[in-house]
Amino acid sequence: MWNAQRRSDEPSFDALPPKIRNMARLPLYMSLIRAARSTEPLGQPNAYRLVEFCVASILRAAGLDVDHATADLTAVARRQLAAAWAHHLLPAIEADPPGNIGDLTASPIARLVRSGLSGSLTFHHDVIREYLFARWLAQLIESHGRSTITIELLNDLAARTSTSGDLRGVLEFLLQGLDATSPELLAAVAQSPSLSITETLPLMLELTGESPAFATAEVLRVCASRCLHDNGLQLARALLHTNAAATALGAEYPRWMLRVLRRFGPAVWSDIVACVERQLPIAAVQDFVRLAQLDTVEDAVFLARHFYVFLAADDGSSQELKALLAHPDWRARAALAESIRAGHAIPHQTMISIMESLAADRDYKVRATVADAVGRSTAPGLEHLVATLLEDRNWHVRERLLHGLSFKVADDDSAAELVIRGQGAWRDGPRNVRIAAQRLLLKCGREPLQDADSSLSALFGLLREIRTGALRLPTNVQSALISQGVASTDWLVRTEANLLDRHDIATSAAAGISKEAFRRLRGGRALQVALDIRDIDHAIAVAQAAASAGVQFIEIGDPLIKSVGVQVISAIKQRTTGAWIVAEMMSADWGRDQVVLATEAGADVVLLIGPASIASVSAAAEASRRLGVPIMIDVPEGRLIQGWVQDMERAGVDGFAITTNIDLGVAGFHPLDQAQLIRSWTKLPVAVSGGFEPTDVEASRRRSWDILVVGRGVTDSLDPAVAARDLAASIELTEGHHS
Repeated sequence: MWNAQRRSDEPSFDALPPKIRNMARLPLYMSLIRAARSTEPLGQPNAYRLVEFCVASILRAAGLDVDHATADLTAVARRQLAAAWAHHLLPAIEADPPGNIGDLTASPIARLVRSGLSGSLTFHHDVIREYLFARWLAQLIESHGRSTITIELLNDLAARTSTSGDLRGVLEFLLQGLDATSPELLAAVAQSPSLSITETLPLMLELTGESPAFATAEVLRVCASRCLHDNGLQLARALLHTNAAATALGAEYPRWMLRVLRRFGPAVWSDIVACVERQLPIAAVQDFVRLAQLDTVEDAVFLARHFYVFLAADDGSSQELKALLAHPDWRARAALAESIRAGHAIPHQTMISIMESLAADRDYKVRATVADAVGRSTAPGLEHLVATLLEDRNWHVRERLLHGLSFKVADDDSAAELVIRGQGAWRDGPRNVRIAAQRLLLKCGREPLQDADSSLSALFGLLREIRTGALRLPTNVQSALISQGVASTDWLVRTEANLLDRHDIATSAAAGISKEAFRRLRGGRALQVALDIRDIDHAIAVAQAAASAGVQFIEIGDPLIKSVGVQVISAIKQRTTGAWIVAEMMSADWGRDQVVLATEAGADVVLLIGPASIASVSAAAEASRRLGVPIMIDVPEGRLIQGWVQDMERAGVDGFAITTNIDLGVAGFHPLDQAQLIRSWTKLPVAVSGGFEPTDVEASRRRSWDILVVGRGVTDSLDPAVAARDLAASIELTEGHHS
């Protein structure tokens, strides 16, 4: 587009500086550069300088006085951002409108602002508004210098960026502008002990570009020292991504990285690895390995998990690798297997040598980890390990091998043959292992083991994964599986097969709610009735009444699942049409199994409750993507923290829930306030429960939730149907919730 529109005196796109090419790829910046009608200063290093030049050029081309027009536009920007950041230290905004609105809306300045119906000005793009506000704010901060006012304004603005995209844009322009005009001021501010190391200082390093002028060697050394406090994680991560930090710390850099590693553990693993791969010379990497203490678990596990980076040239004979393979803690040995499973480039012979050693390990957890890696691997020469691990003395090891084999695109018929030969032993195994064996046989077009229960579960999972696109099988095998499903006596299996056979997935309510559709509930109004009761007949009656009243979600509560078993999910789903079934799985670990168990029973959505780890939630998210089932996670007490919520979002959850502890009574925070806070941190839907009923005006009025969860207000009503209808009538529901 640049080349198609450029004039003869303008450079071609490939001749532009790399940073400007990156900026020009954004349609807004492309438009501004074209409107400026000049490329002379395009070598400026950051977005602030680019927008500054473009705005001035556009105003000049419109025949306006640049200083006066900029002042008028800045007044408009301040008015429009006043609500987003109303700080007592900011000067009051003058009430008078800008001088000449007609001039400001004349072409070609129309690329910047336009006049609304009431005659008020609005900006075509938020970026221009943010730049003008930041430009004014930079001048204000320069006038205050290094003062408590400057520190307070920067700290407060940085804290608000987590809930406001507008203010994050303001802060980015502000920092880039100050770095261009007053780097010494920024350097002084960065070394102030009152500057926040959790938000402000990390953002200063992150938002000012690759080589900020303020980040002198002295500033970076101060940052490296301050980040080693308990709340210095974000600053440490920002420093690891700052190229100049290694030069500033010199020979001490590897030692500093180890101190960061020991302070923050797995939270900085990926940052350290990225730093090593991107910028460290080989000598510094060798120093890091030499300084690491392999007899400590933390250092050993990290190096083992990333040995492909730190021991890249290793042929398998180094003392470090031998020490890791013989490490007394199983986690270090299992970390080597996890590294191989991740699929990184590792010399073939080294990989085989490590796998053979770990496959004979004394600890079943290590053998289970390498079994998964062996199953997933497409490298040649692993057939003997597959045969060995399929006959392992521990069922968990066998299951992990079968789980790994299930990820292969090609069918492993040789492994299926081994399962068939030892089918007597497999039939005596735990149910989850039998299901894994049945999956392998069915995928290969073989007859399943003579065990109807595990065969049905395996068939259901395969049909669901075919429908979600997570699994591709040869046409003849897929057709055979669909035929088996259509003829099944199990209604859930039959439903899945019919959805595939009839090709009406998009319009069938039986297909459940997709992860994408569930995420689009954000900003809507949906109802969920929680069946936290023990009587299955009463639960079915309430569910039917709620669905008839227009309630979108029916939650099978933990008391009901514990009383009756997960089969209650299927029983209620089969008798309730027009609503989606949410399974409340009360568990802090085994995330993947919780999702699989609930889905096999017919759940459309899985709600995980418990102080789950990121690893457990990530495993649950992997299963949810494979099975096409949205997962929500409850925000437990003590985890109402922005960082935790965003970690869960990155792990792959589709929504959050505030589940008010029924034993609290009137104590505790208001759940609607908690929901509103979470919604400011994420764009995913938020469900909230808290003893609501049709008479709750506050719940109906406030827009702090996307899904309102009601329990005893309906389930304990003498007439649940009337209570459900009253509830639906009191809430403005989102139409077309089954679209």
